[in-house]
Amino acid sequence: MKTRLFVIVTLLFSLSALSQEGDTLRRLTVIDCIDLALQNNLTLKNDQLEIEKARATKKEAQTAYLPTVTAQALAFDALNPMLSFGIEDIDNALVRQTLYNLYAQYGAALRLKKEYSFVKNGVLLNTMAIEPVFAGGRIYHGNQLAKLGVEAAEYQAKIKEDEVCLQTESLYWQIVSLEEKIATLDLLDQLLDTLNKDLSGAIEAGLMLPTDQYKVTVKQNESRLNRKKLEDGITLLKMALGQYIGVEWQTLVLSDTLGLETDPAGYYQEASAAVARRNESHLLELSLQAERLKKKMTLGEALPSLLVGGSVNYHTVLKNSKPNAMVFAVLQVPITDWHKTTIKLKKHDLDAAMAENNRQNFTEMMELQTNQAWFNLQQSCLRINMAQTALNDAEANLKIAQDYYEAGLVTLSDLLEAQTMLKNSRDELSDSRIEYRLNLVKYKQLTQF
Repeated sequence: MKTRLFVIVTLLFSLSALSQEGDTLRRLTVIDCIDLALQNNLTLKNDQLEIEKARATKKEAQTAYLPTVTAQALAFDALNPMLSFGIEDIDNALVRQTLYNLYAQYGAALRLKKEYSFVKNGVLLNTMAIEPVFAGGRIYHGNQLAKLGVEAAEYQAKIKEDEVCLQTESLYWQIVSLEEKIATLDLLDQLLDTLNKDLSGAIEAGLMLPTDQYKVTVKQNESRLNRKKLEDGITLLKMALGQYIGVEWQTLVLSDTLGLETDPAGYYQEASAAVARRNESHLLELSLQAERLKKKMTLGEALPSLLVGGSVNYHTVLKNSKPNAMVFAVLQVPITDWHKTTIKLKKHDLDAAMAENNRQNFTEMMELQTNQAWFNLQQSCLRINMAQTALNDAEANLKIAQDYYEAGLVTLSDLLEAQTMLKNSRDELSDSRIEYRLNLVKYKQLTQF
């Protein structure tokens, strides 16, 4: 009775542990992994921060339309007065002597001094506002350039999103491919185990030599080594995928399997039209626009600028000080910078020409890339058909080899070779189907399908 109770309790704990383990595992489809990558990938988070920086730069440029307001306060106490004036400071000797005589006669009674000093201490307060009326178009074009910066950051983020999606799918399907190869090893191990048991009985009956069983053992050891390599590969790929999508790799369980492939003909797009829709093409256009705006801003440096403003001030430097206010206008006309600006404009023309050449060059390269991706997709489809045919032949060949071996018409080496051919054919089909999926994703990204 106690033994039965112990078994029941043990089973309950085992089921509870399995249930908790099942709760921690995350069964993810390839779409789930892509969504997690878009949410958690650190590179994409930095791209979003770059967009926020570009937007902040745009807002900063917009403040140039607003008036600049400054306030200043100055308090001072000098060791000696900054201004002093007395009878000795008069250059005319006759006037100076006359003032001396008057001071000697009336100075003491009138409480006059021979010298007066000013500005020894005081407080200065000033508030000024300046509004640019015309700055050669630099403010307007600077804002347009900042706007292009936001668009460029957004396009770069979209390009990076495509790269992350492609890399996520690549890691996902590589794991699936290795798991498919482990399933192939499971089938091969079953065949080898069955063959090994049959050989053991035949050897005991004196019908076979031990050397034949040794050949099977070698194949089994080779299979164990291959399994270890595949398991290690899966672990490394899961680590990479987990880091990419922000999930602990130990909890990853991939639920998607290789399904039937669709005919790629339905995805075909004209290369030139597809390239025109790509984010890279938009970036190249923005680069050309930016060079043109930079040229306009340089031209604005050589144009007159007009500022208007006003100020209010107050000081205690002199007695009976009163607040004061004024309005003003400043017209600045650069005169000596025309030659320098002409050279700068020529450099901008050269930069614009280089940007145009780059756009044409990269456009042609992207069209070539698109066509190459299409050819790769077609080749992958053909490879699948060939691999499927080879697998069918390998399965039929193994069946014949097993029948012939049991009938004593072929050797053990022939049977083992037939099993190896089956394994290679299954691996080739798995690799070709993974290649097709990745090439399809790449082509759909290039064509914005």
